[in-house]
Amino acid sequence: MSKKCKIRLDVYNSMAFFECNGLRLMLSLPEKDEFAHSSSVIYFQVTNIKDTYERLVIKEVIFIDEPHVVAKMGQTETWMAFFKDTEDNTHALMSEVQE
Repeated sequence: MSKKCKIRLDVYNSMAFFECNGLRLMLSLPEKDEFAHSSSVIYFQVTNIKDTYERLVIKEVIFIDEPHVVAKMGQTETWMAFFKDTEDNTHALMSEVQE
């Protein structure tokens, strides 16, 4: 038996978010030239982005930027912080903060 998918679409600047049964897909244009390459960015959802960022900095993870707001939809802010893995791929921490 297949589940029906309720699709939610939010558009903010150059980003579109699709949500289906709790799985979220974000499509966007690169924020900076350094992100414009053929590799996909993997987003790791965390509860507290600032605490997670600080813990990973201590462990010498190389971040490209600090946690910052990338979108605000209603009462929810989407925060991200981008970092490099050991093969120089870009990934990000992501957290949704309710106001």
